[in-house]
Amino acid sequence: MNAQDGLKLRMFATYCGLAYLVLVFGGMLLAGFLPPPSPSEPSNQIAAMFTGDELRIRLGMLAIMWGALAFIPFAAVIAHYMSRIEGGFGVLSLSALLGGVGNMVLTFYPGIWWLAAAFRPDRNPEIVYVLNDACWIQLIGGVSMYDALPISMAVAIFLDRSATPVFPRWAGFAFVFLTLTIMPDQALFFFHAGPFAWNGLLSFWMPVIAFGVWFIVSFIILRKAVLQDRTSPQGPVPAA
Repeated sequence: MNAQDGLKLRMFATYCGLAYLVLVFGGMLLAGFLPPPSPSEPSNQIAAMFTGDELRIRLGMLAIMWGALAFIPFAAVIAHYMSRIEGGFGVLSLSALLGGVGNMVLTFYPGIWWLAAAFRPDRNPEIVYVLNDACWIQLIGGVSMYDALPISMAVAIFLDRSATPVFPRWAGFAFVFLTLTIMPDQALFFFHAGPFAWNGLLSFWMPVIAFGVWFIVSFIILRKAVLQDRTSPQGPVPAA
């Protein structure tokens, strides 16, 4: 592979981050899952969602599962540039890559379990209820696996002492702030209603907005890094 092919692949992988956002949020909207149903709704109401719009749910979940695929090259290009900071793949770049794998899992499995719920819309409502609980609890509450990615990126940015840093220092502060903003969603395991429920302000809307902003910030700094490679493909210059 020549240098130009590598640049094109890295730019493609960078845009995969935007594709992830479009596929995941588009899939949720198509399925009618935005805004989310309340965790306090009874089983018959949740089951009714899957008997009335099962085709929309199936199509929306397919979009989400393809979104999980789009995240893989996006995580890979992040790990690639982080390895430049470490001088090769090390603890931080590999932690970021594994955090990316975690986010892919957090995205893919709720989609396929919601598909399972819609596959047989005449099944026992209590089974649909359990599947729906598991999906929302994983998708929103399983954030600890994903957090390895922005936290590793922030640490790497702060430790980058090269004369031409791979990523700007402001992004490190942004990732710390966004990670802290996502953290309140861990309270959803204890509430069925209110701001800390999985459809509430502090456990859903704030973390989801922070999650989306993380993608946009990451896209901006990655795209800039790829464009910089066009003029200085040798990578960052070590500090004197």
